[in-house]
Amino acid sequence: MEEPRQPANENYYRLKKALDYYESIQTHPWPSISTLDLKKGSSNPGVSELRERLRLTGDLARAEDTQSELYDQALETAVKRFQARHGLKPDGVMGSKTERELNVPPYERAEEIRRNMQRWAALPPQLGHRFIFINIPEFRFDLVENGHPVLTMKIIVGKPERPTPELISELNQIEINPYWNIPPNIIQKDILPKILKDPHYLDEMDIKVVQHRKSGVLTLDASRIDWNEAVKNGFAYELRQEPGKKNALGMVKFDFPNEYDIYMHDTPARELFSRDNRIFSSGCIRLEKPFALLSYLLNGNPQWNVQHMAEVLQSGKETTIKVKPLPVYIIYATAWVDRNGVLNFRRDPYGYNEDPNPDELSPQASIDDPFAIPLSFYALN
Repeated sequence: MEEPRQPANENYYRLKKALDYYESIQTHPWPSISTLDLKKGSSNPGVSELRERLRLTGDLARAEDTQSELYDQALETAVKRFQARHGLKPDGVMGSKTERELNVPPYERAEEIRRNMQRWAALPPQLGHRFIFINIPEFRFDLVENGHPVLTMKIIVGKPERPTPELISELNQIEINPYWNIPPNIIQKDILPKILKDPHYLDEMDIKVVQHRKSGVLTLDASRIDWNEAVKNGFAYELRQEPGKKNALGMVKFDFPNEYDIYMHDTPARELFSRDNRIFSSGCIRLEKPFALLSYLLNGNPQWNVQHMAEVLQSGKETTIKVKPLPVYIIYATAWVDRNGVLNFRRDPYGYNEDPNPDELSPQASIDDPFAIPLSFYALN
């Protein structure tokens, strides 16, 4: 069962406890760990260093023998725990990614925690009883009701050069069989070079050259356009991908007002969800389970029963559905503490933790936070 998602400012105070701990150990020697490809049953002099490191991070209990050179069951369990809370595959094997996270110095972790405390403090003190919560570095979507996730899924977010922005909005509209009105920057950077390379690209991808007018959408003859001129001096028209299997938005799109013109949507590139580092989009958020979200949003609406929904999806016709506004919070957090007291870290895909002058923020909640329980690893050390 997924752990409940706590109100935002609870994370501020939990991280404060983690910061206190990392500040207390940041002056301790932290020798580099180099024990690649170790797994249960291995014996190596470096294992004792690994044991001590995992004891300091709270993943291995103090009672365990840190001098042993045997990679035993207790150590494998500790490595799996460390891997899981760093977003790595919890296989218990010491690979390069696990070694990299183990070798992050405590003073760097302390600074990362400080920056993330500021991010959590910037959120409203209460997010509401029902909302969508997206954490970009975690590549995770949660639909939360009364503090518990009722729908969780993987997501794909923007590339570093086209990052998904942090924002607060409200989901208020669904588009079934959406058109994709391709943004000008994607046309110029991505589509035009493909057209020059392959004259049949537009037909193969079911993309039309259009103009939006008051009277409607006018489709133009792509063969009459000087594409070399468009690359050189800019494209004067618009490109729109038709609904269908090739459409980059898939079969359903979820809209929420924002200045960045991003949204959540289905995708035909399902294989990308198996990747760990899911930064492939141009800023919008691709959903692993878009139809589960669609079903949730339309549940209880007699007009949209299963049969009618299937008919609309199969029709290929663009259909817009207004829904009751649902708050959407998109954040960028590389550190947080869950209700079970587990401190989590994730990689920094956009390099935001390297900003030399982060804004100074303070929490909006009371200092007498009743949920600010000790971290579980405090009990181990």
